[in-house]
Amino acid sequence: MRLGHWLLALSCAIGVAVAGAPPAHAAQARPWLCRDKPVFSSNSAMTYQVANHGGARWELMVMQFEMGGAHDGYEIVASQELPAGAGQASGALAPGRYFAVAMYRGGGGHWICPGYAQEKDRPAGAVSRICYGEDRSSCPVKLTVVSAPSPGAAAR
Repeated sequence: MRLGHWLLALSCAIGVAVAGAPPAHAAQARPWLCRDKPVFSSNSAMTYQVANHGGARWELMVMQFEMGGAHDGYEIVASQELPAGAGQASGALAPGRYFAVAMYRGGGGHWICPGYAQEKDRPAGAVSRICYGEDRSSCPVKLTVVSAPSPGAAAR
């Protein structure tokens, strides 16, 4: 009987340890923790295009800041997954001020903040063009933000 109690206690201990362990799958991206969060803004609606030409999987998160909000005040308002190679995505944003972070999937499935995230080579008429890379020598992900055409402009 003593062996049965010991096995039951051991089984319960293992069950509790496994239940409290973090899941084995990849960690969730937390862009608000990245040091560099490039910012762009416009008084009119905007559209964006993001492209990944690198060999890693990236995810773009567009955030707005609200004092006292969750995640150090940063609220994710748009998120785009960019597969390795030729991943592309686009979206629309309301007028306002935004912070954009692209994170890449590193070894072990963890999301890593970019080593480089800066405004670069902005085309004429664009609100912003941000380059993201693992370091300064690379720019596999480019985010281009432009003002959306006003609804009345198409009717002219």
